[in-house]
Amino acid sequence: MRTIAAIPAAGLLVGAAFGLLVPDLPYPPRYIFLIACGALSVWAWRLAGARVLAAVVVAGFFTGGAILATDAWQRAWRPTLWSAFEALARDERAQADAEGRRLPEDVEAAATVTGVLRSDASPGASGVSLSLQVDGLVGRGGGVGREEDARSAKALAERPVSGGIAVTVTGSLAADRINDWRAGRRVRLPVTLHRPSRYLDPGVPDHERALARRGTRLVGTVKSGALVEVLARGSWFDEVMAGARAFARRAIAEHVGRWSAQSGAIVAAIVIGDRAGLDNDVQRRLQEAGTYHVIAISGGNIAILAGLLLGGFRLAGWLGRTAMLASIAALAAYAAFVGNGASVDRVTLMAVVYFGARAADHRSPPLNALALVAAIMVAGDPLGVADPAFVLTFGATLAILLVVPAITTEGTAENAEIANKGIGSPVFAISAVPSVLRSMFAASVAAEALLFPVGALVFSRVTFAGLALNFVAIPLMAVAQIAGMAVVPLALASHTAAAAAGWVAHLGAAGLVASADLVRFAPALTYRIAPPPWIAVALYYAAATACGICMAHRVIPGTVRGIRGAIAPVSALAAAGAALWILVDPHTLVARRGDRRLHVTFLDVGQGDSAFIVFPAGSTMLVDAGGLSASSSFDIGDRVVAPVVRDAGFTRIDYVALTHGDPDHIGGARSIVREFQPREVWEGIAVPRFEPLTRLRMDAQANGAKWANVYQEDRVMVDGVDVIAHHPAPAEWERQKVRNDDSLVLELRWRDVSVVLTGDIGKAVEREIARAIPPAPLRVVKIPHHGSLSSSTVPFVTALHPQIAVVSAGRANHFGHPVPEVLDRYRAIGAEIFRTDQDGAVMVETDGKSIAVRSFTGRRLSVS
Repeated sequence: MRTIAAIPAAGLLVGAAFGLLVPDLPYPPRYIFLIACGALSVWAWRLAGARVLAAVVVAGFFTGGAILATDAWQRAWRPTLWSAFEALARDERAQADAEGRRLPEDVEAAATVTGVLRSDASPGASGVSLSLQVDGLVGRGGGVGREEDARSAKALAERPVSGGIAVTVTGSLAADRINDWRAGRRVRLPVTLHRPSRYLDPGVPDHERALARRGTRLVGTVKSGALVEVLARGSWFDEVMAGARAFARRAIAEHVGRWSAQSGAIVAAIVIGDRAGLDNDVQRRLQEAGTYHVIAISGGNIAILAGLLLGGFRLAGWLGRTAMLASIAALAAYAAFVGNGASVDRVTLMAVVYFGARAADHRSPPLNALALVAAIMVAGDPLGVADPAFVLTFGATLAILLVVPAITTEGTAENAEIANKGIGSPVFAISAVPSVLRSMFAASVAAEALLFPVGALVFSRVTFAGLALNFVAIPLMAVAQIAGMAVVPLALASHTAAAAAGWVAHLGAAGLVASADLVRFAPALTYRIAPPPWIAVALYYAAATACGICMAHRVIPGTVRGIRGAIAPVSALAAAGAALWILVDPHTLVARRGDRRLHVTFLDVGQGDSAFIVFPAGSTMLVDAGGLSASSSFDIGDRVVAPVVRDAGFTRIDYVALTHGDPDHIGGARSIVREFQPREVWEGIAVPRFEPLTRLRMDAQANGAKWANVYQEDRVMVDGVDVIAHHPAPAEWERQKVRNDDSLVLELRWRDVSVVLTGDIGKAVEREIARAIPPAPLRVVKIPHHGSLSSSTVPFVTALHPQIAVVSAGRANHFGHPVPEVLDRYRAIGAEIFRTDQDGAVMVETDGKSIAVRSFTGRRLSVS
């Protein structure tokens, strides 16, 4: 078997994935595992056949991969830094209890940390971002709480710790000091630490766990750049590379950015992997087009660089081992230059193994080298197997290596005939083009066929536009990369030459963005879906593998009789069925018909509001879309609200109702309008001078939605459910700003059930609508204004008398929401309270005669 490395590599990769999926299984101690594997291998080698030995090797590497992944996950999820943080948080809560202060669900801990910067500082909308490997932490709390907690916190805080944090430095001084915070430097800073934001909603990925797998367990803020102290510079090599990166950023910004700031940001991403300046809209457009991969440091970039190196060595007359070893050194230096990220390390190692094999005159098949590199990467970083970039990198390479040789072999006779006409002749050059294009198209189709389930599972996106656009995007990326790389050395010699190279790089980058706009002419080539079930993905890959093996061994009907002869067509049919399952998502076909029940899901969107409603016959409504994320670059509509809608099985929303224009209610609406294209968008009193609502109205109308102002006593029947507006009344004067008391108050009334959605109304409005809303046998109320003391007066609560009250509040909010006095008022009338900061998403389901409530965290309640 020529690809023998694939046997242990497959076992290791699958084992690592299994270890991450089931990390709590009792795995054997390492020394027992090693002894058992050694004994079994010797037995299989001496007494059994090759197949038994292969099975033993796979089983051994599978178990080893599971053990490595489990150990790595435990260290990533509960590093010593986390234990120290927990102790400090307990001390902070005890101190707050002693002083009578209320703390949010996610307690913050003030500490002074020391550590080494893992990457250069990166500017962002909220401040300057630092990634830090912490090795020391000292608490800054008062320690007046319970003595045992204070002693525990002090003991843990004074000892060395280890773990990764991401810190945002705010204030005007941060931008001025950004060049001081370079990778490898040791810093000390006072930081307010807390857990990463997490949203407990159906269909929403666990952002906290994803960060932990990438080595970041906590996040925090520093109030000023003046508080960040550089204790020591990095090694001479780190300093040289950091200086080179800083110069490259300046050169690209000056000589490419002079033509277009957007092009400068794209070239910086392609050349040095710095995506800090990329516009969110540009990234979205490239993702929709399926060409986002070209602006990441990936296999294509390294291949271009390797080709340039080999071409240069060939021109210089350096061939053979010297060229290979020099290429290895150059690629390793480039990897260090761009920051040694995980994706860069992967593709660089692949290139180094290839050049190393060439230098040693080792003619191993490419698949063997690919398996070896994958195994080395997983052994070094078992958590990397869960990194989408890892799967995409190796998956695309595997698809190309499997398909392109077959296409190339098929064209060998044709190429030989062309070659007889003369390699240097124009006929050869012209005739060779179809063969190259055929190979490129085959590679693109193979990669897409192998990886579209991964894209659907991880990114909730299916796009076939890249099949065609890659023919344009990859050459344009090559132009931008080569010209962008030339800008950096040319900037040392001649500003004119650097500006000329910058113009060429700008053309490549601008063309790359323009090519993405071609998707607008065929929007069906890219769309969003809910992540498919694991069984569909597993069936697709199992069936495709079986079909591939059968075809490789020519096991097809007519040549082999009986059951074996049916394997290929059956597996091909199963793969096609699984692909259709992933692409179409049968759940959407069922969901749009409704289930004759009313569903209201109060989403966990942090300190904001959003409720998704599914009516009995399948019509849908979204009331508000959250907002106010900790990072302004985090699109809560795209990352939180939209996944909930997709998970429910819907690709369109009929109505979007915006209670008022505060950012914690409309922050995610733009993404929702763009993706789900509602038929109608409702608002209450218009605020003509409020730019976010004006922009949202223009987007909605551009997507074909009707924009309507809804006022008191307006009503519409949706699938038999009466949707009634109880507030606001038409305005008597033009509003200059958004007001909470102008909130749109909606009631859903169906049979015996009433659901009241209150926005952010205050006491004055509550007095009005308490008289307007008639009693109901069963009622659910969304507590006004996140449980603020300015709302939920006793007369209002008594008049509505809900059996269920839901409050939407953020875990780390500093407003004190929900206020205990407000919650006590609802408890006093016998209402059961659900909180999104504690319970996650709250899902209400009713048949009009009874109500069933369940939360994301598992709480359940039935009322009839």
